[in-house]
Amino acid sequence: MTDEYPIATGGSFPGKDRVLTEFERMLDGDARLTMGEHCRAFEREFADYVGREHGIVTNSCTSALETVFRALEGRGGEVIVPIQTFAANASSVLTAGYEPRFADIEPDDHNISLESVAELIGDDTAAVVAVHFAGNVCERTAELRELCEAHDAVLIEDCSHAHGATIDGQPAGSIGHAACFSFYATKVLTTGEGGMVLTDDASLARRVATIRNRGLDPESGDSRFTELGSNYRLSEFAAVLGRSQLEHVEAFVASRNELARIYDDRLSELAEQGIAEPISPPPTVRSSYWRYPVALESGCDRTRVRELLEAEGITIDWAYDPPLHRQPFVTDRYDTDGVAPEGTAAMGRHVCLPIHRDLSLEDAKHVGERAVQAIRRARSEPTTAKRGYESR
Repeated sequence: MTDEYPIATGGSFPGKDRVLTEFERMLDGDARLTMGEHCRAFEREFADYVGREHGIVTNSCTSALETVFRALEGRGGEVIVPIQTFAANASSVLTAGYEPRFADIEPDDHNISLESVAELIGDDTAAVVAVHFAGNVCERTAELRELCEAHDAVLIEDCSHAHGATIDGQPAGSIGHAACFSFYATKVLTTGEGGMVLTDDASLARRVATIRNRGLDPESGDSRFTELGSNYRLSEFAAVLGRSQLEHVEAFVASRNELARIYDDRLSELAEQGIAEPISPPPTVRSSYWRYPVALESGCDRTRVRELLEAEGITIDWAYDPPLHRQPFVTDRYDTDGVAPEGTAAMGRHVCLPIHRDLSLEDAKHVGERAVQAIRRARSEPTTAKRGYESR
């Protein structure tokens, strides 16, 4: 065991010799530094892994989302996003010229609520974003696609947390009309910074690729800029890192599931008592466990839980605080008071335990035991801190 347990890390890289060999080729001037053979191969290989026809690599998932939104020009003016997600899910909507609408989440799994989307969707809806929170594929993704198609809207899977996750054996990212992945430093597969758009729609793929590369049409054969684009390209160095891990994703996910089972076992008594319950996937879902979220009973001070675990060298966190609809850049533009009260309350009661590929099974046993002790102690103490977004 180690002395410190960070919440998340990209971890050590397998196949380091292969990576260094390719880096040396670039440093020696024998290979391109950007948009070369590795970027093209990474697009093709990752699309094949997920089961999609087209992959367009970008320098972040934020860029991936924005390029998809911009490629949907001519549809409605609104995009529906869940409250339980990163700020980019709203900032990319605004940057692309749309208005965000905020859907509630299911308190049980923190994924977007189909019923909430049904209330919000309409003729002006261009897209709906379904985030597979913590690596648990949204159980109702197929129904969301049907709902979107009934309203001529596009379903976008945000798979930032869900590399290698499946539902009924179907990979995350293969169900919606398009999918966006993040390869940020803490993700299951990481390139440091990076993202990718996947789709089976050839026309959408071409527009995304054009916008991604400053507006240059990839099929024009000359320097013909057909779109108002931006530079969202990924470097060859990052693509090499992505390719080096792709063949190991299944092993990464299997390891995370082993760690999760240990946490499940350690927390089982608290779950039976209704004190703290893992936000676990349904039987049809294989989670990638980007995070291991735990729902605390109402009144248990999660800030105190964090303090107690920090004293043990264990880092925990919670995603996301404040919720998307209470972020300052959102509340400066929209009145979101009273939006999604149940989902907001559920978000305020969860914590995430460390889970990553450098965490050993013994580490997980130690962290799980300490977490149980910290939760029991925190619930017996008076609440000492208010959650920031509840006092706004």
